[in-house]
Amino acid sequence: MYERSLPRQLGRSARPIVARLWLPATDGVGDTSVVARRIAQFAVDAVASMCLAGAAMLLFVLLPTHADGSIRSGPLSTTITAGVGCVALAILLWYWVLRPAGHDGRTWGMQVLGIRVVDLSGGRASRRQLGVRWLLLFVDALALGAIGLIAILTSERRQRLGDRLAGTLVVRGRGPGLV
Repeated sequence: MYERSLPRQLGRSARPIVARLWLPATDGVGDTSVVARRIAQFAVDAVASMCLAGAAMLLFVLLPTHADGSIRSGPLSTTITAGVGCVALAILLWYWVLRPAGHDGRTWGMQVLGIRVVDLSGGRASRRQLGVRWLLLFVDALALGAIGLIAILTSERRQRLGDRLAGTLVVRGRGPGLV
């Protein structure tokens, strides 16, 4: 009764939010019922991207220093710090934007879990769209990812804020994932 009357009153599907974790949601583009996979994918990708960026930071730690730990020159210290920060940022940009643009909309975590990013028509997501998603990932990740998860669970197409503004969807990917 609830399933039949409420959608007519609201003019759209009114499935309980918890059901959105498992029930299929398709609109001809692909199956977007990948919420649990997206959570696991974010954990995999966060660890992978931070390890890559952390490797750049490690180079900074390995630089020759005085006994007190300071770098030999003040201006050199500032330049090196800025350079390491730029390298780490470039690594994150590559991981979250450039690599997926060339690999069917998939990060390493998405490949493992069998999901990918597409535009709203089901086509390949552009670099601009992937860049918008990445920039808004910082907002979606606030409160240990609760902002993004709430956005996904309250969206008919299971989109986080970055997906909504970029015009993208995360769907089950073509080809085998490991899960």
